Amino acid sequence: MAEEGTRIKHSTIVCTECSGVMRYKGAGTYVCEDCGHEELDDYGVVRRFLEKRGPSNIFEIAEGTGISRSVISGLFKEGRLEVSKSSQVTVYCHRCGMAIRSGEYCSRCQAEIDKLGERYNKKGTYNALKDMNNEDGSMRFLDKK
Repeated sequence: MAEEGTRIKHSTIVCTECSGVMRYKGAGTYVCEDCGHEELDDYGVVRRFLEKRGPSNIFEIAEGTGISRSVISGLFKEGRLEVSKSSQVTVYCHRCGMAIRSGEYCSRCQAEIDKLGERYNKKGTYNALKDMNNEDGSMRFLDKK
């Protein structure tokens, strides 16, 4: 586990040492304003492990940190971890199959997905109807007067 600090849960904002206020300092590190005690969230623990150990696979990270593989995979999908250039492991975009180093989608597919999301959230005829309280949720024509 983390040698230089204890592991923090996301809901924890009180120092375990002095009950002071913990402030997020970045890179998964929280520091107490009163006593200076340092705590790490899951990302901070993984980051420290990789800084000390160097590139490692998910099994080595899980074993060395005590953090589950699913949490580590989540950090990868969020784009907070990446496959090193020297790695023999290849990860592929879920949409087009292009090799990627982090996340779930390549930059081109992610841009298209973001654009589709923006288009969906724009107020249009369908979305205006969708917002109305239709009893059965069906679509209908607008009166054009």
